[in-house]
Amino acid sequence: MKTIRLVALLAIFSIAFMGCPYSAEIAIDEPAVKIDEKLIGKWESKSSSDYSYTVTKSDANRYKIEKKSASSGDITEYIGFLSKIEGNMYMNVYEDGSTTKTYYFYKIEITTSGAKCTMSPVTENITEKFTTSAEMKKFFMANQKNSYFFDKDQDVYIKAD
Repeated sequence: MKTIRLVALLAIFSIAFMGCPYSAEIAIDEPAVKIDEKLIGKWESKSSSDYSYTVTKSDANRYKIEKKSASSGDITEYIGFLSKIEGNMYMNVYEDGSTTKTYYFYKIEITTSGAKCTMSPVTENITEKFTTSAEMKKFFMANQKNSYFFDKDQDVYIKAD
């Protein structure tokens, strides 16, 4: 019984203190980077089996991402596209069908084989507000080399298909 309480308490604290990546109502730039075929497929988190992700091609520059809950089967759909900043690739992601787009940003690295993908969320601690994508891109360019620019926890995904 004590173990169940401890697990429940840890779960509550994990949710309460879990950070979200930086978000904005503008993207880093317009979708212009061509689809990377290595991202297409089914992905599972290396650290958790709570969700699976299916990535398909939406158009020449956008991905459709379906996040499926393992427990309930509920699906949330996202649209994502890549932006390149000084050799680093960033995924701009927003929930598909939402009335106002809120973009979330992740530095993305995929292995040459395409079997593993690492996503580093841009820290939620950014307080600057941007009115244009050019301003945001310039800020990312100036700060992406700093360790504090990304959350400490990276999300690692393994291709499941």
